[in-house]
Amino acid sequence: MNLNRRTFLLGSTAAAALTGCAATSKMGLRDLKGGKLRAAIIGYGIQSRTALIPQFLGKGKAAGVEKMLEIVAVCDCDKVRAQAGAKQVNDACGNSNCKAVYDFREVINDPMIDVVCIGAPDHWHAYMSVEAMKHGKDVYCEKPLTFSIDESKKVMAAQKKYGRVFQTGSMQRSWNKVSEFYTAVMIVRNGLIGDLKYVDANYGRGGQKLGGPSHPVRFWDDPKNAATESAPNPDVDWKMWLGPAKWRPYSDQLAPRGVNKFYPMFWRFDDDIGSGYNGDWGAHHLDIAQWGMDMDKSGPYKIIRSEEPYSENLYHGGRRQFGMKMLFKKPDGSDIELYHGPFGTWGTVFYGTDGIVAVNRGKVAVWKGTGLVKPTAEIRKQIADMKFMPEKVVAASVGKDYGTDSAAKEDNKLDAVVKKLEATFDLANAKVKLYKSDNQVLNFVECVLSRKPTISPAEVGGRSCTLCLLCNMSYQYDKGFDWDPVKMDFANGTGAGISLKREGDCNGWEVRV
Repeated sequence: MNLNRRTFLLGSTAAAALTGCAATSKMGLRDLKGGKLRAAIIGYGIQSRTALIPQFLGKGKAAGVEKMLEIVAVCDCDKVRAQAGAKQVNDACGNSNCKAVYDFREVINDPMIDVVCIGAPDHWHAYMSVEAMKHGKDVYCEKPLTFSIDESKKVMAAQKKYGRVFQTGSMQRSWNKVSEFYTAVMIVRNGLIGDLKYVDANYGRGGQKLGGPSHPVRFWDDPKNAATESAPNPDVDWKMWLGPAKWRPYSDQLAPRGVNKFYPMFWRFDDDIGSGYNGDWGAHHLDIAQWGMDMDKSGPYKIIRSEEPYSENLYHGGRRQFGMKMLFKKPDGSDIELYHGPFGTWGTVFYGTDGIVAVNRGKVAVWKGTGLVKPTAEIRKQIADMKFMPEKVVAASVGKDYGTDSAAKEDNKLDAVVKKLEATFDLANAKVKLYKSDNQVLNFVECVLSRKPTISPAEVGGRSCTLCLLCNMSYQYDKGFDWDPVKMDFANGTGAGISLKREGDCNGWEVRV
């Protein structure tokens, strides 16, 4: 479909056909007049520099985006970063069309900008997303979708109210190497390992500095380095960086100076800004668990407190680091139990009444004919080591995880294994058909033009984020509780002392739909 054809589809007929987004017909795109979509990138951290901007420029599996879209602004409250981002885009495009912006409100208020890509820290996601949709922008927002469950509900409500196209950056649903996640979930959703009973989602390092949950708020990574870490940085608008978060002294651990070449895990593990590995890697592996359980429009009904030992690591605030569980109710009334374990070979493992599916980036394995296996610590270790019932393995590829070791050489076995699984289970003719997307950014841009739903709209991203946040709250407050997945609220009088909103003043940045 060429651009002119896509532009034609922006008319009322296509807009009215947008399933689940009836309000879209109220507010389409500006008249492109045969031109390209105009995009702005908000937040120039390492994720924007190395992943988002290249894809919005049409690199790799996102090829074709460059014919439909141009980046006209890179915004960051750190002037050095904003300027570096604009330079990256202009150098790649061989022009000077992209400008540096220091206040995201300038982007949101610009009627000539069609879409925004939000790569700011988690505590800004909801406010920026909702305000952008209010101003007629379509939104691509990095995962986890929000900082709080209340914010997730508001972003979901805003997409419905304003009828915008929305994509959550849950890239594993459109993984751009080989479709190991899609294949794994297709096998599970079609009942090809029997009735699903247990799921593992593995992330966080139980005994190390960065476990699963977030950390209590602290100012410095090491108090001995406070003077260095808090040295003045005239390039950053620190008040803007904090936004709705509580005030604290400037720290280059939170807002690294200049164009950093590392992932700033300090803010990701701060109670007032992030949700630890629950929101970082949990947003990936819990999202795949949610997809496999067919819970994109639902959620758990019970959260079970971990029974693992309390951490003695000073950074952890005494919190347990893994072991919490969630119970989900299936339509037939039976349960699925989801367990959070630490990082390992597999990101997500599905246990059915007659088989097991394990998947991670660059890895997939399927067992068939096992009967129901109730996972224990020993069984999980055997599965991680590929020593569990080897005679029942249909196919397996356990190569290098190119998601965390991009320099490693791939063994080229994964593609053959995925093809074998597709043939063995006849997935081409499977009864349950899942949304297929080859690239998260390309899917977003195509949907902006066609006005069709993306693979990870606000409800999907909001539900996945809710799982991340329920995990984090259970560890943070050392509690279990009942949950109403319809109302997205505590049930049966449980949850006392836990707020679903940001605690305290939002400094004027409260999210209002």
